[in-house]
Amino acid sequence: MKRNIKGLTEAEVEESRRINGDNSLVREGGSGFFKKFFENLTDPIIKVLLIAVFIEVIFTLGRCNWWETGGIIVAVLIATTVSTVSEYGSERAFLKMEEESNRSFAKVFRDGVIKTIPINEIVVGDILYLSSGEIASADGEVIEGNITVDQSALNGESKEVLKHSGGDKRSDNFSSSGFVFRGSIVCDGSCVILVKRVGKDTYYGMVAKDVQSETRESPLKLRLTQLAASISKIGYFMAFLVGFCYVFCTVVVDNGYSMDRILSSLSDLSFAVSTVTHALTLMITVIVVAVPEGLPMMITVVLSANMKKMLRDKVMVKKLVGIETAGSMNILFTDKTGTLTTGKTSVDTIISCDGAYKNAKQLKSHGLYNYVLACADLSDENRLASANNTDKALFEFFKGEDPIYPKISGFLPFRSDRKYSSVTLLEGITVIKGAPEILIPSCKAAIDKNGNEVFFDPSAMMHKYRALAEVGERAISLIIEENGERKFLALAVLKDKVRAGVKEAVASIRSAGVKVVMITGDGRETALAIAKECGIIDSLENYSVLTHDELETMSDAEVKEYIPNLAVVARAHPRDKSRLVRLSQELGLVVGMTGDGINDAPSLKISDVGFAMGSGTDIAKSAGDIVILDNSFVAITKTVLYGRTIFKSIRKFISFQLMMNLTACGISLIGQILGIETPITIVQMLWINIIMDTLGGLAFAGEPPLDYYMMEKPKSREEKILTHDMLSQIFLSGGYTLILAVMFLKTDVIYSLFRYDPDGRFFLTGFYAFFVFAGIFNCFTARSERVSLLSNISKNKPFIVIMLFISTIQLFMIYFGGELFRSSPLTFRELLNVILIAASVIPFDMIRRVLKKLK
Repeated sequence: MKRNIKGLTEAEVEESRRINGDNSLVREGGSGFFKKFFENLTDPIIKVLLIAVFIEVIFTLGRCNWWETGGIIVAVLIATTVSTVSEYGSERAFLKMEEESNRSFAKVFRDGVIKTIPINEIVVGDILYLSSGEIASADGEVIEGNITVDQSALNGESKEVLKHSGGDKRSDNFSSSGFVFRGSIVCDGSCVILVKRVGKDTYYGMVAKDVQSETRESPLKLRLTQLAASISKIGYFMAFLVGFCYVFCTVVVDNGYSMDRILSSLSDLSFAVSTVTHALTLMITVIVVAVPEGLPMMITVVLSANMKKMLRDKVMVKKLVGIETAGSMNILFTDKTGTLTTGKTSVDTIISCDGAYKNAKQLKSHGLYNYVLACADLSDENRLASANNTDKALFEFFKGEDPIYPKISGFLPFRSDRKYSSVTLLEGITVIKGAPEILIPSCKAAIDKNGNEVFFDPSAMMHKYRALAEVGERAISLIIEENGERKFLALAVLKDKVRAGVKEAVASIRSAGVKVVMITGDGRETALAIAKECGIIDSLENYSVLTHDELETMSDAEVKEYIPNLAVVARAHPRDKSRLVRLSQELGLVVGMTGDGINDAPSLKISDVGFAMGSGTDIAKSAGDIVILDNSFVAITKTVLYGRTIFKSIRKFISFQLMMNLTACGISLIGQILGIETPITIVQMLWINIIMDTLGGLAFAGEPPLDYYMMEKPKSREEKILTHDMLSQIFLSGGYTLILAVMFLKTDVIYSLFRYDPDGRFFLTGFYAFFVFAGIFNCFTARSERVSLLSNISKNKPFIVIMLFISTIQLFMIYFGGELFRSSPLTFRELLNVILIAASVIPFDMIRRVLKKLK
């Protein structure tokens, strides 16, 4: 390599830095952890809870139930902290890129000598020296030398690319042979490049900017926003009704509708203040009861519990809400290399003159292994690590055979103009490896599998090669030359093989209603062949295949028309991914994206759920929501199943909560009308709320993933949490429980089941017990979607344990609650009658299910 390169002077460096900036990555205005934390306190459910706590503390003049208040605050803090940590991904991804950048150095020519400087100090016009094993630290043109580079971190394709002086200088195409991109790894050779782009203007810099972009709200958060708005309106309305009814009954009804007595009562200041204060207390209790304050905690618990289960399946969840989003996903853009395929070039078949072989042992006498070693210049097997991907693949195919390491006298490197490389052995034989269309026609004979020279028909072998090329297969040929005569050895068919289980996993995820689109840098034919092998395309469906060039000519509106039938994007550029994600989101789809390279980070970040591969770059893993530790597409199907399970668990809990809330609010309202001022005391109501919200949430968090969930269609982003079936169950089962409660309070038959007491303490204790046990039985009706309430209950053992625990606590409160909980010990017969009345909610709900099924 020439050493007369001067490079920039210090004055020229300063001038270039002033005009074009340096090589630092640009940091966009980040929110910071604490700013994000306080922003998340404005979450709709959180806001309603905080308002309820504030009202309770203020209007009860500090006499609120501090256990309840403390529980709500703890739930809010835990849920908000987890959410903030999850959403801090864009900041982490950029910081990771910046960290890697800050600890790297580069060799540059300055003032006629080579200097080692931090890569952030590189400027436009600098001349960099790159050698094997180094990473390109800026974008630039090759002005001297030849290198092969691995650009997989940038474009996701494992195929090495030759870069050389005099090559194509296009700066917008990774396949250009004369331009090197920042982040590329030099596999072999050395070169000098003239820096053309630095910092934010490099492709790497643009990715750093893109990973800092904000993502849109998750489907779960969107649905919870709608739910919170509905619940808060209903809660406030019910609170107003209860307060109004109490004031009306106290002021109007109790005064016999006499205007004089009404006015007299209102003129009594202490009476008026007492009445209003009690009405406000009742209203606050209704608001606290109406709002499912256990929901944030329940969601955090159910996500965390499933996160641990998923880790056993080699899936690491970084953003908790990403699990549920995966269950709502209805389109998945997947990388080919490393996800659908192994990401490793391997030899699929060796075609010799007398057949095709999948096993090296069938070619034992061919001598091909020794020639493979010669082609790779592997005079020492320890040099395998420095070989290119093709040589490694050939070596692996023959691994286990007994090699004879050849003695090499000469080496001719691969060059794009001649399309082959060669080595000359001491015995005078030259082994040539390269493009079949160049080498095969020049052969006059061939070596068969037994090592004998036989007649060879070049046209027949070229026909086989063209047939492979038509279906996108890649092949190289090996020949030997001796005394000026060339002999055909073999055609090696190279393949990035489809991972085991991928076809079944694709079928499973498609049956779940998720559209799978493969994005690859391969050509159309290769991409189609892989898509068919994976099951992304079958012969019966109508599908579209687009290339980057075609996408470039289309408007956004035209691309949107293709998305419903899109199956493959070939020759894709990195920014095609982000565009497709954005346009799919504009169509209202919940979008998933897989990736492993730096180029994938922006699309992983902006997608609704990003799946980063465990073997991928740290930047990709930082930008993704979920990391697939074993790189398996199969794990994505499990994530979808877990996501659907979580959403169902949340719906079950909400159904149960709203059934309880309907009953509680209804009793508070009807009790005023029936003249029963406090059928359930405020302390009892808040206690019920604590155990049913917190422990109930934990019970539903353990619901198992069931295979039939994968047969259902994905939920649309706009779909509300409360469905028609849920509302039917809430109003019918909740309404039935409310009717039971009213009958309990006003029916002489039920009153007679309890011992007489002037204050009715045994009867009211029985009602308190009825209310709790009705809630426990409603837990069972809410958790099962099937006619059988015990369906799959053995797979959620914590549910059984928690229900028994709640029952035990309630029995303790009945017998030892005393004045605080307004309870007196019941006899066994009284307790049994209460439980039987409460248990009637189960046959009622089963009848509802049967009638629904018969429709």
